[in-house]
Amino acid sequence: MINKIPLTFGLSVLLLFGCSSQPIATAKFKSNFNFSNIESYSTYPRNSVFGESQNISYATRNNIETAIERSFDNKGLVYQSNEKANVIVGYHLIQNRQDLTKYNQGVKYCDPCLHSGLAVQDKKSWQVSPGSLVLDIVDQQDKRSVWRSVYPLKIRPQDNSQEVQDKIQQAVRAMMKTLPLGSP
Repeated sequence: MINKIPLTFGLSVLLLFGCSSQPIATAKFKSNFNFSNIESYSTYPRNSVFGESQNISYATRNNIETAIERSFDNKGLVYQSNEKANVIVGYHLIQNRQDLTKYNQGVKYCDPCLHSGLAVQDKKSWQVSPGSLVLDIVDQQDKRSVWRSVYPLKIRPQDNSQEVQDKIQQAVRAMMKTLPLGSP
């Protein structure tokens, strides 16, 4: 009986940590982009062609944009109008490949161009699957994505609005940790 107690305890701890582990945010970025020059940001206007291309509810958009604003504000960046911002933040909640392809065209995503970051080091971790949130930093100069992060949101139909909001905030915080601010 005494030998079963450590085994049971060990299995319980393993199950506890296995169930509570958070997904990892992966990111790719353009290594020659000077992220230290970013002082201000904006998001695409909802009434723009880009905003209309996304099939996301207003509540989910509000949750994503609020989480983005909090994260950028915490990094000392200032929200500006589209014309004045250094970068534009694009976001997309992946539903299917066709929607993602349309979104990629909107942010001029170029996978080979983004050749640095966590996802490059661990190609298995780059999960671009339905239910994942995608964030892009789009350079104002050439209107092209210079950083992309992906996080599996795993929103379930039975999640209430607070659970959805918590998942989005957790995802954006994790994604923002991969942003190489301050590095040339």
